[in-house]
Amino acid sequence: MLAAERPLTIDPARSYVDVDVKMTVGSFTAHLDAFDTNFTVDDSGKIKTAVFTFKFADLKTGNAERDGKMIEWLGGGSPAGKFELGLLALAPDGQGQITGKLSFHDATQRLEFPVEVTHADGTYVMTATTTIDYRDWNLKVIKKALVYKVSPEVRVRFKLTGTLPAPPAAKE
Repeated sequence: MLAAERPLTIDPARSYVDVDVKMTVGSFTAHLDAFDTNFTVDDSGKIKTAVFTFKFADLKTGNAERDGKMIEWLGGGSPAGKFELGLLALAPDGQGQITGKLSFHDATQRLEFPVEVTHADGTYVMTATTTIDYRDWNLKVIKKALVYKVSPEVRVRFKLTGTLPAPPAAKE
């Protein structure tokens, strides 16, 4: 971290990441229960770096059997994912565009999607929605006995709320 950058601590209690999945019959939303972040902000208040990591075991659908099958579909073990910010371009009103890399299932793809970032009194709120096609990460479409198919396009929605630490006290 450069001297001019300060850590932005993301508060999981005031944040969420949800994944909306559609099937031939019905749909469900998976909620990411835990994640790790490493964000920094420069002296002008701009987010400079952002790394978001997670384990698929923490992506809960409300159905333990379905959660287990998701891990099998991902190859078993302890699959994890990572998003690394490349560029965050914001207009003065907080509307902008994120470009970065999402890695999981031994594949990395570039993502670009709209975002809104607000900040006041040291608190940052980032909200976005994007759709990804899991086939881009070398995953096969899930089908079960001609009864149902899981859409390869899933919608990811998130709100991340973070705070900056108090500035260092002035030396007397």
